[in-house]
Amino acid sequence: MKQLHMFYLGGNAGRSNIEVHDIQFAVCSDYREAVPELKAAWFGDTDKIHIDGWRVVDWADGYDVKLSDRPSESPLRLYFVNVGGYVAGRLAEAHAFDLFVAENAGEAKQKALQKLLPDYLHQHKDNLKDVDNLLELNEIGGFYIRLESNPDGKAAEIGFQGYLPI
Repeated sequence: MKQLHMFYLGGNAGRSNIEVHDIQFAVCSDYREAVPELKAAWFGDTDKIHIDGWRVVDWADGYDVKLSDRPSESPLRLYFVNVGGYVAGRLAEAHAFDLFVAENAGEAKQKALQKLLPDYLHQHKDNLKDVDNLLELNEIGGFYIRLESNPDGKAAEIGFQGYLPI
């Protein structure tokens, strides 16, 4: 059965001195089906790309996440938000990300800033390539995202975490 998957990719990019990361989404029955798409989307060195983790996205922020062949008529949308922040005395920026259901990007950003890294210094919505620096997940791989209220649900367990070269 095809499901929405979220992939956390890692690797090198050009002359980078440390590993860089990206998030990609794909619709597949098995993570291996997404590998060609993940490789094509990778911005860095093609010989160092790997999966650090993935999970099925079947619930987020109080809603079951379903796939459909038709667009949703609901005003609610699913957003991926990446937040950055700092810890005093640490040079590196910390990051946390999650999925949020909201009627617009501004509402999703506010939910993210309340939940992700709330006690960090200079907490901010971090750079994403999509409009308004939030990634709206509406249509992926020819399927549309439909949200069904389920306040008692919970996110799927991580399907893989580690180092998986692709």
